[in-house]
Amino acid sequence: MADGDYTAGIVYEMPTQNYVSYNFEKSALELGRIVWPNYDDQHYLKGCYWSPDGTCLLTVVRGAGMHICELPNDLYSADVLMTSRQVNPLTPAVSVPEQGLIYDVCWYPGMNSSMPATCCWLSSGHEGPVHLWDAFTGTLRCSYRGYNAVDEIDPALSVCFSADGQSIFCGSKKSVKTFATSRPGREYYAYEVSHPASCIVASEAQPGVVAIGSWKNTIELVSQSDGTFRHLCKLQGHKGGITSMAFSLDGYKLFSGARKDKEIICWDLRVPGRPLFCLGREVNTNQKIAIDLSRCGRYLVSGGTDGKVLAWDISLNCAPQENYQMPLHSDCCNGVSLHPTKPILATSSGQHHTMDPLHHTRSSFSYENSLCMWWLGNQQEDPDLITAIIRAATNS
Repeated sequence: MADGDYTAGIVYEMPTQNYVSYNFEKSALELGRIVWPNYDDQHYLKGCYWSPDGTCLLTVVRGAGMHICELPNDLYSADVLMTSRQVNPLTPAVSVPEQGLIYDVCWYPGMNSSMPATCCWLSSGHEGPVHLWDAFTGTLRCSYRGYNAVDEIDPALSVCFSADGQSIFCGSKKSVKTFATSRPGREYYAYEVSHPASCIVASEAQPGVVAIGSWKNTIELVSQSDGTFRHLCKLQGHKGGITSMAFSLDGYKLFSGARKDKEIICWDLRVPGRPLFCLGREVNTNQKIAIDLSRCGRYLVSGGTDGKVLAWDISLNCAPQENYQMPLHSDCCNGVSLHPTKPILATSSGQHHTMDPLHHTRSSFSYENSLCMWWLGNQQEDPDLITAIIRAATNS
């Protein structure tokens, strides 16, 4: 790819699509899985993210870099018999063996596999710049470098593209730096923050509105115009540092989760003084536990340190009366991501297990460092399988 041909000049429109139908009442059927062994350095996973076009899945493995797994080919068909389908062993199509600690990753929002220039993602890591990676080859396209007051590289704790993909927001300990996507290097605008910006998310429905979560339990809403930020309001209510956020489809609500905080808070941004309602989940560590919204805007899903995936119907303007619980993992489920066009859920599991200093063994033996895909749609029955079951019952 020629120099400067990153994603410059590419303008995309949100595709119109028929929203998928989920069936959370039935058991999730496993479609594919890949497992990383638990060596002494503990290669546990740290989240999973479907690409915007749904063709591939990005994950981060502690100490083993970043990996992309493709959606199995048979799942592109609408006539797959899920009840008789074999579980696919997933294999990374692209691997980036970054050894350092990776803080955050983010897909380019206009990613489309038929347009190679758009197939890329961002990553931020310990004591390094923000990198833009090619999703086809895993090669480094360019870097965005933020600097502090003494001209040292200021690593980004969180990264996020603007809704139109033209800007990159990098949250560090003392500021949020805004880069032009088409201009890598060290040219940026800095917006000072009081506390480290641990999580950033941009609204698709309300262009220019950005939420900045901090390790000091607060969320700041800002408006972006002309490359600068303007303070709108501050949200307070969490007991721990903010680790995950998601805007609703209409942009009027914001869902947020925090570390060592068992509540997901829904904020009505039209009346931001107090939470609209709270949802419960199991989060008893400092690890980031992801939340995600379906593209239809009806369902919110979350992982948990107990290995369960929770789902809520949030279509009404009040707290859901019930939730769907799916015990999918035996270890912490830290990543959840709903496929944009199919009823498929991706999950990632694993966490740091402490060492017993006396016996030099882990205090927990429930290791599961895996990336999985699950079917959450209607389950078409295999007629041959049904006939075999009926014959067996008749003969008995």
